Amino acid sequence: MQKSKLSRRDFLRTSALASVGLALVACAPAATTAPAASGGAAAAPAADVTTIRWMSRASAEENPIIQKHMDEVFSAKNPNIKVSIEPAPEGFEQKLLAQMVAGTAVDIFEAWGNIFFNWTERDLLLDIQSMVDRDLKDEQVKDYNDFQWQGLQMQGKRIGMPKYINVMTVTVNKDLFEKYGVDLPPEDGKWTHDDYAVMAQKLTEGARKAGNENQWGGWKPAWSWDRFWNTVYMFGGGIVDQKYGTKCLMDTKESQAGFQWMYDRIWKDNTFAQPGEIEKKWGDDALAPGFVAFIEDGTYPIGRDKKLGDAKVNWDMRHVPTGPTGKRSVLGTTDAWSITKQTKHPEEAWKVLSYLAGTDFQDAITVGLQGLIPVQKSRIANFITTVRKVRPSLEKVRLETIDELLKWNYAEDGFWFKKQQAAFDLINPALSKVFEVGDVGPEYLAELTAKVNASQA
Repeated sequence: MQKSKLSRRDFLRTSALASVGLALVACAPAATTAPAASGGAAAAPAADVTTIRWMSRASAEENPIIQKHMDEVFSAKNPNIKVSIEPAPEGFEQKLLAQMVAGTAVDIFEAWGNIFFNWTERDLLLDIQSMVDRDLKDEQVKDYNDFQWQGLQMQGKRIGMPKYINVMTVTVNKDLFEKYGVDLPPEDGKWTHDDYAVMAQKLTEGARKAGNENQWGGWKPAWSWDRFWNTVYMFGGGIVDQKYGTKCLMDTKESQAGFQWMYDRIWKDNTFAQPGEIEKKWGDDALAPGFVAFIEDGTYPIGRDKKLGDAKVNWDMRHVPTGPTGKRSVLGTTDAWSITKQTKHPEEAWKVLSYLAGTDFQDAITVGLQGLIPVQKSRIANFITTVRKVRPSLEKVRLETIDELLKWNYAEDGFWFKKQQAAFDLINPALSKVFEVGDVGPEYLAELTAKVNASQA
């Protein structure tokens, strides 16, 4: 994966401490039983316990607590299954891939979109659709969000169960808005990309008039593979003609308009910070020291409040604005747990996987320990209440934006070419040239379209 994508997850892994988690667990409501596989045999005697290896990307502080939960809660209900948590090593993608090819991999691991897609193409992941059909009720499936549930159906296979929700919102430093006399984005989301540009300009001009040369209106990582396309979508454009399509659309008038809007903010107006101007800091690390007044980035309320709170930033969140088409779109990630196809214990691994995406684990660990947004729609209200009990400072943050975003259903999975890796190898470095380096304009992406199409032949 690219460095920028890993960096936001590195932030996630280190943002929640065990002490915060224990307090959250105490606030969580009584859990209900997660779905269990039907038609199985009676519980096996202790001598027949099956060990399921799980490569966990949680932090060093969190993994022991998760292990304790699985031992005391999951295994108490499933005495024939022992879960063994193994911390994911640095560069786990390459190492796990080598292990899967060699037949020595863990049973369960955690990843996201591009990794899943590439490994689905190699037929390395277990298709769990038959188990879902057998064991989950319709209301359980409907409780998951469409962008995740549909996004985890890749090339005709269901390759995982949702892990947590991350969606893009606009996070603002309210003190800087007040300092420069700029109105905050409206809470109801009724604003446009024209308003967005004007807001960034006013904030940047206010900083300059105050003698602050190292401060900009906003930040959006348009050079990042999973963060640029939503703006293109909102301008009526696209990247590929259909899911698993072969026709690149980066050269259309609408797509170019979306690319141009981002390019102009970063390189023409310079009201969105250029990477080099803010030491290539990502998201909250640019917001916390006051380099920018707002960011368009992922949503981790507990981790963000801790980091920005330590920096004395008075922050809030808003919906992204609509594009010229009236459409609103953001990335909704497909972070999930998956089972390696080589597992010798598919049924036991499935029991663990379905538990992780069920209410018990989501309440106790996803929300209770890590402070992340749970994958079930029915748990969002509880999530907002819980995190505000633990961090009263979140009372002044409009967390209802998360609930509205999911109900308004504008989070989307990323785009997919038929030959995704071939398209990635061409488009990703081009995004860097246009938006990160700035030595070429959006027309470079239009010119690249023919090469992308040829890569799909």
